[in-house]
Amino acid sequence: MIRRPFRVSALASAATMVLITLAGTIPARADDPGLTVLAASSLTEALQKVATGWTAKGHPKVTFSFDGSSRLARQIEAGAPADAYFSADSDWMDDVAQRGLIDPGTRVNLVGNTLVAVVPAASTLIVAAASDLDRPEVKHLALAGEAVPAGKYGRAALTSLGALDAVNGRIVNGDNVRTVLGWVASGEADAGIVYLTDATIEPKVRVAFTFPASSYPTIVYPAAVLKTSTHAKDAADFLTYCKSADGMAVFAAAGFTVAPVTTTR
Repeated sequence: MIRRPFRVSALASAATMVLITLAGTIPARADDPGLTVLAASSLTEALQKVATGWTAKGHPKVTFSFDGSSRLARQIEAGAPADAYFSADSDWMDDVAQRGLIDPGTRVNLVGNTLVAVVPAASTLIVAAASDLDRPEVKHLALAGEAVPAGKYGRAALTSLGALDAVNGRIVNGDNVRTVLGWVASGEADAGIVYLTDATIEPKVRVAFTFPASSYPTIVYPAAVLKTSTHAKDAADFLTYCKSADGMAVFAAAGFTVAPVTTTR
């Protein structure tokens, strides 16, 4: 059968029009990595959900690296390529800022949190206050390391409540708060100190008690665009989206609290 030239031409023209139309709707090249964000491990689930909403609106995809804020800060200071940093306390953001590694105009306090003590869900241990962490049944008390925000908040609370010296010999240190959560969930630690949002996402632990808010510094998560960002505008827009009604609804649903507008730096 002889093919009709005009039909091939018509198909080619139609294909060309489709490609042109699609090209106009694609927000970035297929090989564009999008944003790279370094964020505190306690933000893992909530921040990923926020990013899903952001991407669904046609914005670039977001690739995360979650870890302890202190470890991430050291990575930034060592030159790790990234677009934004979400810390779990102001001290580590200050440290990065003092080295001239963030765009100070983009810095924002994102959310807050609450400090709690957790035990394995199946545990029969009754721990109702910080003083109970000194009970002989608590052979291992898991805390994030001393440089990690969750660890700093936890030690501040124990010190304020007069319990640190009594439990100091049984503390085991984790790289980040999710390591602590995992130890308690698996029963490797008899109790641990984490954020309320962490306890909420892990069914294998239960909250034993909530630390008085007056016993530790106000928990705040600052975020900022890094000076090394190759997607600075998109990164700034992502921070704005995180603080939008859509973004804050996700954080609120996860148990995060409203952050103070300013903090002492």
